[in-house]
Amino acid sequence: MAMTTINGFPIYAVTQKEVPCELSYFAKQSLTWVEGSKRDQLTQEEIADLKNRYHSKNMTEKEKTSLFGELVEAGIMSKATASFIYHGVTPMDESKIDPTKPQGVLTKCDDASDGKLNFANGFSGLGTMLGVGGMGSYKNWYEYSKENTDLDVEKSKYFQEYRYFLDVLAQIGL
Repeated sequence: MAMTTINGFPIYAVTQKEVPCELSYFAKQSLTWVEGSKRDQLTQEEIADLKNRYHSKNMTEKEKTSLFGELVEAGIMSKATASFIYHGVTPMDESKIDPTKPQGVLTKCDDASDGKLNFANGFSGLGTMLGVGGMGSYKNWYEYSKENTDLDVEKSKYFQEYRYFLDVLAQIGL
């Protein structure tokens, strides 16, 4: 176990030697993806192909992961953005908190309306979010993030990748 301090507070880091762990299916698969050249939309043929293969709102974890992999390799989003979206995270401006960070995230959580963020509950993932509130719930969080940021969302790489992802889902009917 390693220990360090941040602003005088002790931080303990447990390594895999002390606590064996295994990567999730999503994490394992994401290691194999190669990010494609960035672009903002897919061709009509690509959309038709995705629509034929991913037509269910009740996709398995393997199907969801495969869709994310295809969108990363097509250049619609980065691996990092795919991971954030898969885990139910939407972008937000964090500059007021830490101006050295290029990207912050707003996580879907039960007590966000109280002005608190409960990240442990928020990482239940996109699958849970879609199962409970449908894609509309994720779109609402994205729109909320856009309205509550000082960033120019039209120029922000992160907001654009989220928008491209939502556009693709709309086009394939998810």
